Amino acid sequence: MSKVLNELTAIASNNESLILQALNASNQRQVAELVKVDASTVSRMKTDKKTNGLTEVEFIGSLLAALELKVVPESDVYCSPEIAEATRVYLAHAFTSREYMRILFK
Repeated sequence: MSKVLNELTAIASNNESLILQALNASNQRQVAELVKVDASTVSRMKTDKKTNGLTEVEFIGSLLAALELKVVPESDVYCSPEIAEATRVYLAHAFTSREYMRILFK
């Protein structure tokens, strides 16, 4: 298997896992009502294999991975790689500054 396919599969598996964890931690009846389906539909999405050999949750996880998207908890905060790099550079400079350290640990 290629490195790209391995990474895609790992991301898809992580997406599926997060979706299943969230479903298992939720009140599935309420979730079903919110998306206007029967509770049994949500249950089947987790367990019934389709002709492609995937459950709907597995398919959604794979689809998101193929689209280079990922599932994260709503409370997580997104930071672009550019912002993360700028923060790293800023902190690297800040922590080498005697004046900054003096103010920080006053």
